[in-house]
Amino acid sequence: MAGSRIYKLGSIFTRVEGLLKAGGMMPSEEPRWLDVYRALPPIEEPSFYRTARGDVRPVFYPEDVARMQFYQQHPNVTVDLQDTRSLSPCQRFLKEQPPHGQRALESSSP
Repeated sequence: MAGSRIYKLGSIFTRVEGLLKAGGMMPSEEPRWLDVYRALPPIEEPSFYRTARGDVRPVFYPEDVARMQFYQQHPNVTVDLQDTRSLSPCQRFLKEQPPHGQRALESSSP
């Protein structure tokens, strides 16, 4: 697709506005969020090159640790993505485990 790197140059708002002005997008195709964005613009314009204000904290839940341990013990588990009725082996493992907060308390107690 031509111009696929153009997303770095402007926000999605400026790109959609440009498409509407140039006739690349019909007014009937205008996204629903555009009116809200015009009425309530962000304080700081979103930009690809904007740096984070502080340290980006990792988001790690106790369930993620249990899932990681499961896949370390069972690295070659196959999952049928078309079967939506049954649970995956990892989901069954997590369901059999005690609540995640309780497991963390048990492992930290002396």
